[in-house]
Amino acid sequence: MEKAISKADKIAKIIYIVVLAVYAGALAYLFYHQLLVLKYGPEVMFESDTAAHVSFAVYSGYYHSLAAFIYLFFVKVFGLDAGIVLITITLTVATVLAIPFTARLINEFVKRTDYTIPGWAVLLISFLANIHMAFYMAAANKQHYIGYQCANMWHNSTYIFMRLFAVITLITFLKIYDGYEEGIKFSKWLSFTLLLTITTGFKASFLTVFAPVLAILLLRDLLYGEKFKRVFGMALSVVLPIAVMIVQSIVMSGTDGSNGYRIKPFAGLSMRGDHPKVTLVLSVAFPLLIFFIHINDFYKDKFFFWTWVLWAVGFLEVFLLIETGERALDSNFMWGYSISLFFLFLASMVKLVRDLINPGTGKVRKALCYVAVPVLFWHVISGIWYFALLLTGVTYFV
Repeated sequence: MEKAISKADKIAKIIYIVVLAVYAGALAYLFYHQLLVLKYGPEVMFESDTAAHVSFAVYSGYYHSLAAFIYLFFVKVFGLDAGIVLITITLTVATVLAIPFTARLINEFVKRTDYTIPGWAVLLISFLANIHMAFYMAAANKQHYIGYQCANMWHNSTYIFMRLFAVITLITFLKIYDGYEEGIKFSKWLSFTLLLTITTGFKASFLTVFAPVLAILLLRDLLYGEKFKRVFGMALSVVLPIAVMIVQSIVMSGTDGSNGYRIKPFAGLSMRGDHPKVTLVLSVAFPLLIFFIHINDFYKDKFFFWTWVLWAVGFLEVFLLIETGERALDSNFMWGYSISLFFLFLASMVKLVRDLINPGTGKVRKALCYVAVPVLFWHVISGIWYFALLLTGVTYFV
């Protein structure tokens, strides 16, 4: 039995590498053509935020993200043509690298549980986690992306960088939190703090959902008797990232200083889309089904439970808050919700696989899991469908 599993994992790894290579080629094609807008104008189609990000950095001196300095360096040092190629390669690598790092994150979580997941399943989940989108239904919303809330996208470079570094940051956080009760080594604390700062530097949205969850976690530890100095030490890890976020906020404050925030429930979620209440549910259909299956014990699995807390924070922010001024229509609180969806889907997929392969899973629960499989399948097909549409050169608003 062990040999069969080992062989299955080996075959899966070969398929995995081939799929990643093909995916990398498709990504390079897409990113390159998105960036050609800088050279030839909008007539080349392939509309994206990425081209706008590069243009802001190179031609407008607008540095709202670490990505801006990467773009500025490539174009100013190597010229526009070579710069486009180098940015294409960088974005392709960042997108593809997120997949094996997602696999590593899964393994890090599983190591801290009482169950195991086959290697082939880890590889499969890591890829699906980076390709799925909202459960697309044309009757609910004609557009594939706008109007839904999605964990993955291919038109926004700062989100692409943030997703990669958010995954790496969580891997590092798990390792540092392991030795938390005995004391934290400064080197590990510093590596976590710097990674969280870099993630924030690319896009602050992960910090806006992670920091509140960390605060809840540390408050719980304090109430359970953890030493204050250790809790305080962990809390200090967000100081530098918050400082970076404040600087970004100042940079993005608007040419007339009018940008700000206000509380307006459901305004951000209903800003676009045909039936926003329906698409809200469809965007999280699979995790909701897995939550329903585990309604009586969802809190027992730490990975599953805390990703739901992360999702709740992201949801409350995008549900309650909107921006004002020049950025009133930008829906920037959606990015934090998107990254929280990424981790929620990941934890839900791990939970599904665990239920399906566990011989101790009850008949009713297993039957419901078989219902969840096609729901997840359509989330994945929706992502592949949208990605294929982008490759034809249409706008990301399609």
